[in-house]
Amino acid sequence: MRILPKPIGAIVLIVVAAFAYGGYERLWHGHPSRVAEAPKPAAESPKPPAPPAVIAAARASTEPTPIQPPARMTSAQQASFDTWLIKTYLGCWKPARQPSDADVYVAQVRLAYNPDGSLSKSRLVNPPSDPALKPQAKSVLTAVQNCNPLPVPAQYRPFYEQWKTKTIHFDPQVAAR
Repeated sequence: MRILPKPIGAIVLIVVAAFAYGGYERLWHGHPSRVAEAPKPAAESPKPPAPPAVIAAARASTEPTPIQPPARMTSAQQASFDTWLIKTYLGCWKPARQPSDADVYVAQVRLAYNPDGSLSKSRLVNPPSDPALKPQAKSVLTAVQNCNPLPVPAQYRPFYEQWKTKTIHFDPQVAAR
């Protein structure tokens, strides 16, 4: 029982094999009668020649690589900043005379800074209870105002979050040295 005559069966078998192999389009475009009709790819514009490796390496070495500052100051940087801060404030401070019979008063001032180093707040943390020491406290607050704005060195500016608030101790014995 034959369903299709031999020539038609062979054609059907070839078509089925062509679709299974890679599709009708692939078979048809590759046929020699269609090669001349196939669209030609657009000609690409010529690219300039690549620079020699030496020049490329020189360009790469002269391009600045962005250096990311560390997220936080190291302990050495923190100590250096604190030392600088204390020296700066001691330079602005003229301690008032303390009575000889009074205890040594070490004023503590809580400071808040703006990113440019200017003072946004200052508060005396431990106001003296002895009225004889009030001039000492006043001299500390005057020193803080005299140093405003604080000339923060460039190496510490990226770490504003770490120095935006500080508590400074004004010890007259340290200032006398």
